[in-house]
Amino acid sequence: MNDRVLNVAASGVISLGPDISCDGFNRDYKVRIQTHIHLDHMHNFHTSKGLQDIYLSAATFELLLAEFNADLAIRDNLIPLELGRPHVVRSSAVRLLASNHMLGAVQVEVELKNGFRVGYSGDFHWPLELDDVIQVDQLIVDSTYGSALSVREYSQEEAEQSLLQLAADKLRFGPLYIKAHRGTLHRAVQVVSAIEGCPMIASPRLYGEIDVYRSFGYPIGPVCSIKTPEAVEAIKRGRYIRFYGTGDQFPVQPKSGTTFTLSAFMANPKSPVIEYSERAIGIAMSNHADFNGTLDYIQATGAKFAMTDNSRGGHAVELAQAIKQRLGIEAAPSELLPSREWGT
Repeated sequence: MNDRVLNVAASGVISLGPDISCDGFNRDYKVRIQTHIHLDHMHNFHTSKGLQDIYLSAATFELLLAEFNADLAIRDNLIPLELGRPHVVRSSAVRLLASNHMLGAVQVEVELKNGFRVGYSGDFHWPLELDDVIQVDQLIVDSTYGSALSVREYSQEEAEQSLLQLAADKLRFGPLYIKAHRGTLHRAVQVVSAIEGCPMIASPRLYGEIDVYRSFGYPIGPVCSIKTPEAVEAIKRGRYIRFYGTGDQFPVQPKSGTTFTLSAFMANPKSPVIEYSERAIGIAMSNHADFNGTLDYIQATGAKFAMTDNSRGGHAVELAQAIKQRLGIEAAPSELLPSREWGT
């Protein structure tokens, strides 16, 4: 490796110095940090479970227990770390800070034995308090919204208020079907909990996740699992809100009511709401920073070099160019070099 001590493999595994890998399995690393549980960051998790020590936040650990409900609770190689405090891991010092992307999601700061600091943003929301941003010399940064076209002229609070107002209005015409990724969906459940007297229904999987969110302080109102008598009765009456998350089958053609898709992908930069029809609405709720927020975050880390993650979609090349031109910081997209080695 050259003077850069970080790398992103074609498989998406992040390498930070000689000891620490993140969000993927590499046979040459004995340690994996799991930044959060979105599927594009869970690559080869079951392989890591058998062959690496896995460090993560306490909330991510609890969400994994709710998801897999297998042997994770009795394994001694899944190690929750207290956020904000340095932990010695092999020859490095690791510090995890919340990224506000979803419950349990973290940024990773690694101090090498020579004092040099490298880090990985993970997926992150912006703004963060400056004390909550990792401080590094070199950074690997998420590039999901790394395009100059990905600027939102509204806040996420405004997007949430739009969801609440539209949901209350559309309930007059039938049930609501709300679909989103983890994190965004749980925020939506919290938002529409403010609508009184309307049953909220979730799959058993999502129902278990919501319990974890509540245990970490999310004020989410009562939710029925789809198989309970309460849910069956609400569906018969035709006034309810049904949530669909990861692994849930969204209805192909709802017979009545309104569908909501919560995503900032291909959203209108000037308004959080896209009304596809009277019965189909998109709202740009997102737990990702937009383009301007991404640049602000990079600057706040103090990094002298930024590698943009080119393994999970996004706009890594465009973002690297913007970092150099707008911030005056050396930057390059990850190269995604193929490897013939197993587990990289």
